[in-house]
Amino acid sequence: MKRAVLQDIGQLDVEDVGLPACPPDGLRIRTRACGICATDVKIYNYGHHLLKLPRVLGHELAGEIDAVGEAAGESYAVGQRVAVVAGINCLECRYCRRGAPSLCENLEAFGYHYDGGYADYFIVPAKSIRCNGVKPIPDHLDDASASVMELLACIVNGQELSGFTPGESVLILGTGPAGMLHARLAKATGCGPIFLADISPERVAQAQDLCSSMAAGVFECSDAEIFRETILEHTDGVGCDQVMVACGAPQAQALAVQVVDKCGCVNLFGGTPRGSAPVAIDTNAIHYRHIRVVGTHGSSPQQNDTALSLIADGHIAVSDLITGRIGLESLEDALTLRDAAGAGLKTVVTYE
Repeated sequence: MKRAVLQDIGQLDVEDVGLPACPPDGLRIRTRACGICATDVKIYNYGHHLLKLPRVLGHELAGEIDAVGEAAGESYAVGQRVAVVAGINCLECRYCRRGAPSLCENLEAFGYHYDGGYADYFIVPAKSIRCNGVKPIPDHLDDASASVMELLACIVNGQELSGFTPGESVLILGTGPAGMLHARLAKATGCGPIFLADISPERVAQAQDLCSSMAAGVFECSDAEIFRETILEHTDGVGCDQVMVACGAPQAQALAVQVVDKCGCVNLFGGTPRGSAPVAIDTNAIHYRHIRVVGTHGSSPQQNDTALSLIADGHIAVSDLITGRIGLESLEDALTLRDAAGAGLKTVVTYE
């Protein structure tokens, strides 16, 4: 089989190796689709403190069960199509017991602690099965769309923690795949008006094309003061109830506090790259305006269930967000900062 191994920062090798053995209590999956995440781009270019190299990245996983361990249970069969939750939580620590598995003290994940989906096959260990990490894909849903489950589950987590409710005004800073999904989930929840913004004119044009039916406005926000005035004009001078920072730009995090309404919520959904300068945020605005500032990453197995159902039932469209389908041989180009800054949205590695 072929696999793409990250040997070091900025060094990816495609190798021919033998098939991994299926563990007696686990599964072997033949990969059908693995989405490229912004986190993968960060890891390729900057590394990650939890990652021990070499490693096969890729955690937006969809495939077909190729082998079932004797002790894996009767719920799985060879040929069954499944999407796999990225995170593997312990079920026992204080955060798992509090219902926050993405904060698990013993959290592991595909593409970090276990080889991920940038390979023809990958292994699902027993602990992933134990925490309900393997999700059957409905027959009518294609593999590439199913692989978006992981990202949408993170979106669900973010909006649940922020407390999105019907009728609230929403501003999404960043119009990449996460921003688009945030807009679509907010619309499905009954929020509105919904605004999107980005510093890239190409991204703004793309968002206008894809979200014209749900967005009250899509704006360029490279000039913070002009953008602030624009948002206030569109919200009767008060700002938005919910501001979701769906990008890793420090300036967007600082800007968010300036355009949120009193008693509103800012969610720092996108982490900043390693080495970024500290973010200067007006803490008096938070204090006097009763603003909540939260952050979210990851998701729970239950939120992955919700995400897969939203996609499969047609409540959240994802197929038009998949703007590139590539093979392993093109993966390194897709992980470079130069390529990642382009106008495309979601790129998925697919396998014959």
